[in-house]
Amino acid sequence: MTKVLLPVDGSTFSERALDYVLEMAKGEEPIQVHLLTVQLPIDSGHARMFVSDDDIAAYHRDEGMAVLKPYMERLDAAGVSYNWHVLVGHVAQSIARFAKEQKFDKVVMGTHGRSGLTQLLMGSVAQNVIRRLKIPVALVK
Repeated sequence: MTKVLLPVDGSTFSERALDYVLEMAKGEEPIQVHLLTVQLPIDSGHARMFVSDDDIAAYHRDEGMAVLKPYMERLDAAGVSYNWHVLVGHVAQSIARFAKEQKFDKVVMGTHGRSGLTQLLMGSVAQNVIRRLKIPVALVK
């Protein structure tokens, strides 16, 4: 069984990556799908003075579930089983660390995400994930 990590962010490119994974699921070799979204941390010390750690964790969980829900619905409709995960941190580093820790066989992700202009300034998440991993990373346009 191939263990596949599908990082998603609500972008059109993530939708296309899901399409790719759904096609993989129709193949002869069974796959184990893991949906992942990474939420950016709330780093402002001012915000943390007024909001509890539990509230911040709930916020990240709720925001993550809002991103994951449409993908979960499509996987459910296709009859593909999956696990889901919400992480908080730097996106590329979190994806790569999780992929290594959980020993995934492959990562499938969109070539671009929702980061827009920041991709031009800092380099794309996809490129940073590829640099950090030795396992296959399928990039979907």
